[in-house]
Amino acid sequence: MDQLKAFLPSGEKGILPYYLWFISIVSMGNALQNYVTLHYTRRIYNGRFVPNHALPPATGKHSPEDSTNILKPASGKDAEKAKDQVTPLAARVFGTYTFVAGIIRLYASYQPENYALYQMGILTHVIAAVHFTSEMLIFKTIRFSGPQIFPFLAAYGGTTWMLLQYSNYVV
Repeated sequence: MDQLKAFLPSGEKGILPYYLWFISIVSMGNALQNYVTLHYTRRIYNGRFVPNHALPPATGKHSPEDSTNILKPASGKDAEKAKDQVTPLAARVFGTYTFVAGIIRLYASYQPENYALYQMGILTHVIAAVHFTSEMLIFKTIRFSGPQIFPFLAAYGGTTWMLLQYSNYVV
């Protein structure tokens, strides 16, 4: 047990460093799985899409293939042909960001009194919260159900907890 305690961050001022340590390990594990399989990423980004045929035709300077609106959320009879937007590239980009966020949180867990690391730890949670919320409400790539609960709880819960505990750790 003493060996485990020596490895973990200090819980002298509270358990927030343990949360940051745990969530950093989970984040880095999630990041690595994005390089191996799309299965779990598809469980989060479960919105279904079809080609957007309302885009203007290609011209000399414009190609509908370059539009960020190339796909639209599926509805009605289109739902049978719909696909998600998860690609190997998207998963690797998401995995890379998640790994970086995990490293920042890991460093913050061991040095919560360091204001720069603490603030960066907060920002990793804020960025995740904004990302998941915009994917659900604006881009429609997330339909909220069971698998989405953990990322939302981690993002919003971590942000709230770190903001509430700021003065306890950062002097």
